[in-house]
Amino acid sequence: MTMPLISSQRFLDPHKVLRKASQFKVFVVRTMEVSLRGRPYRVLLDGHHNLAAAALAGVSPTWRGPSRKMLRVQASMLPTEFERMLINNLTDSDWYYVDTGEVVPELIAAERAAA
Repeated sequence: MTMPLISSQRFLDPHKVLRKASQFKVFVVRTMEVSLRGRPYRVLLDGHHNLAAAALAGVSPTWRGPSRKMLRVQASMLPTEFERMLINNLTDSDWYYVDTGEVVPELIAAERAAA
């Protein structure tokens, strides 16, 4: 079983998606495997427009891991702090399953720091 792909960014500029689908040959999408509230997920970090453009073009995206910057951020924090940061730092949406668009119910409430 693969980990579900989740995101907190729903906004896609349709013009950007169309342009990429018609001009690009490679669609790079960055993800990171994490555990949030005890469940495994694959977080869509970067490449939301590329993922949509690849689907429109009928090709598979090129999956890549997290950027070096994201790995440095992760290494600078305790695992619980990194998890809290991911859960709390939403882009324009609650966390949702990319495949279905449904909100991930386990990740709706903000993560609070331990007292």
